Amino acid sequence: MLSTQVSPETRQLLGDIHDWTMAEVRPRAREADETRAFPADTDAVLAKCPVRHSPLDFRYSGPGHTDDPDLLKKLEGGGALLGLLVMEEMCYGDGWGWQGLPGNNLGERAVRLLGSPEQIERWADGTVRGEYKFTSICMTEDHCGSDLSQIKTTAVRDGDSWVLNGQKRFISHGSTSDYLVVFAQTEPGSGLKGLRAFIVERKDEGLHTIKFSEDKMGQRWYPQATIEFHDLRLGEDRRLPSNNFGQIMAIMNGTRPHCVAQGLGIARGSLDYAWNWVQEHDKGYNSRRLDRLTDDVAEMRHSLDKVRSLVMRAGWIHDHGEADATFAHITKGYALPILEAVTFRAMQMMGPEASSQGHLMEKWYRDIKFLDIVEGTGQIHRIGVARGLISKAAASA
Repeated sequence: MLSTQVSPETRQLLGDIHDWTMAEVRPRAREADETRAFPADTDAVLAKCPVRHSPLDFRYSGPGHTDDPDLLKKLEGGGALLGLLVMEEMCYGDGWGWQGLPGNNLGERAVRLLGSPEQIERWADGTVRGEYKFTSICMTEDHCGSDLSQIKTTAVRDGDSWVLNGQKRFISHGSTSDYLVVFAQTEPGSGLKGLRAFIVERKDEGLHTIKFSEDKMGQRWYPQATIEFHDLRLGEDRRLPSNNFGQIMAIMNGTRPHCVAQGLGIARGSLDYAWNWVQEHDKGYNSRRLDRLTDDVAEMRHSLDKVRSLVMRAGWIHDHGEADATFAHITKGYALPILEAVTFRAMQMMGPEASSQGHLMEKWYRDIKFLDIVEGTGQIHRIGVARGLISKAAASA
């Protein structure tokens, strides 16, 4: 049974992360936004992080700061649930801090879900060991995002090799990743039936970065690239053997709640920042307005608590089996409009001051909006929920 109470050990770890993100991450947030890159001293910042692995990967790696099985058990098992709680706290200071930790990207998760044991040991575990710093997953193309049946990038068999041709866009870390997992069509016109995934290394001949980064509204510290493949030749060992569409989508099922956890941390940080600012400048507010703001803040905190309950349930489900597709859609589809509304209301509380470069409020709002779009828009999630619930109802009829 899921409990929304966490252990004292988990609270201590989250407190340590809170101190780290406020002292080390938030002071560098404006630099990361303006330079559209990780801060110059990122390695030094990450060296002080209380955990050694990305929270996105805790289900496979654990937090990395302890091998004590008893302690890991007390840390909510050290898996997906703990990762989501840590992700929220990391993003309270600002969202850029967690991105540089090992095990931080979808490429590794794709290898774990679709690859052979040998591929998992080499590529996925290699990321956790530090042999690969960044990985990417290449699904999106100009004409399609979440509808993978429309992918036009092709992989054609040529003897013992596969020849890859096509273009991918909006690929996170695509211009800097050590390896990429590329989804391509092996049977043009067959839709999902012919969809396969291939591992491409940065050094492979035929890989071209056409655009280093999109000029994005939010989350600017890491690039979304446009990449092309020109007659890129791959051996059979680079093809991930699974063609199970359910496993392919399970990649997103596990990461969509992490998008919510990121947004939850940003929204909570925005609300606390704005409310502290109001209290420091309360002479500009009459008592009636302050009473209204007090009620608004209480209501927003209650809404954030409901979002956190959804996030924790998503992590608990993942730790007790596999991530649930419908619940992943429910979590992100329900939560992101709330998180965006809370962040916007926090800006309104500060008035024109919120748009000042002296604060991070407008940046955090841009970052929240990015999360509302990435890994599926609200419309996609509503469709996913409807399909999940209708199919379950039909099966039980």
